[in-house]
Amino acid sequence: MISYRFMTATENAIASESQMLHQLSHQLPYTMNFNYRIIFILAIASILLTACISPKSFMDSSFQKVAYEDIKKSSNPLHLKLVVEFQQNGQPLPQVNSALRMITEQVLISSGIVYPVIDQEAGEIKVVVNNIADTGGATAKGFGAGLTFGLIGTTVMDTYEMSISITTQEKTIRRTAIKHALYTAIGNTSLPEGVEIASPQVTFAKVLEQMLLRALLDMQKSGELTWLNRLNLFEHDGH
Repeated sequence: MISYRFMTATENAIASESQMLHQLSHQLPYTMNFNYRIIFILAIASILLTACISPKSFMDSSFQKVAYEDIKKSSNPLHLKLVVEFQQNGQPLPQVNSALRMITEQVLISSGIVYPVIDQEAGEIKVVVNNIADTGGATAKGFGAGLTFGLIGTTVMDTYEMSISITTQEKTIRRTAIKHALYTAIGNTSLPEGVEIASPQVTFAKVLEQMLLRALLDMQKSGELTWLNRLNLFEHDGH
């Protein structure tokens, strides 16, 4: 499982519930019998952990879904240095770069048209992903769900926007504003029919995969990526 650490809207909502539990443990009347205080706190913790700290995520189904089979693989994929940057609300969040790099490398290799390398001599592919999160609103939602002990759940959204560029000695091709989103259900809330439910980490990886595949497919359909692949094959054969 891919592990990444940054406060998404989902995590902000969950964190608010944990904070509420901490506050409740200190605000219970001191006149309450100690044993009852412990039982009450453990009951709240149990409900929060089972209903709220086990979020269920799914991708936004309104976006076009692309399969690897939709992309025509090249017999000689472009060997490019991979550069990645993860942002949250436009601000760099370097602790997520390793997860972004791992997912991106896997998708590029599986696509069969780009192969990430260390050497920048052949060119560069740069992927920037921005997590647009309403952290304040998510925190309020999470606190509201916590006040009902998970009996009334909520759903929070994380929106992502990707820009990707491929630069070689011949030219640079770009795609920007490639969007996707994931939703995470917290507590006792209904889920849309037909969506694939997974953990936030797995769904995050699938969202990145879809944005990358959409960008590569669009570059290929426009002829730009196909031209680079053919030029790369010609130069390779020439050597």
